[in-house]
Amino acid sequence: MNQGDLGRLAKLAAMKRDADLQDLSKISLQMNVLQTEINALRTKVRARDETVSLDPARLTGVDVVWQRWVNGKITSHQARMAELALAREMFVARARLSFGRAEVLDKLHERNKSSRPKY
Repeated sequence: MNQGDLGRLAKLAAMKRDADLQDLSKISLQMNVLQTEINALRTKVRARDETVSLDPARLTGVDVVWQRWVNGKITSHQARMAELALAREMFVARARLSFGRAEVLDKLHERNKSSRPKY
């Protein structure tokens, strides 16, 4: 393999690494958004639980329906978080592999460049 091929291969490996890290970042962002929504819903539930006044929602039982809806929403968000966590592990493994490849190829390219005789 000549110097140019090794250099191109190193660049290609770096691009693959960057793409894998970007995919990992996207999943992490989705997980953060879901966690923020879960936290907001839980905050609203706590605020509702802390009030003791008999407002129209409590008098008519609508608060029970709302509570059930919130619990369902939190459960569905948590299920999605579990799916994303599983996918994230796959992307972490892929990113580790591409990161290692990029590093090795870059070092080989640099070593090959520095060890070539200069005329």
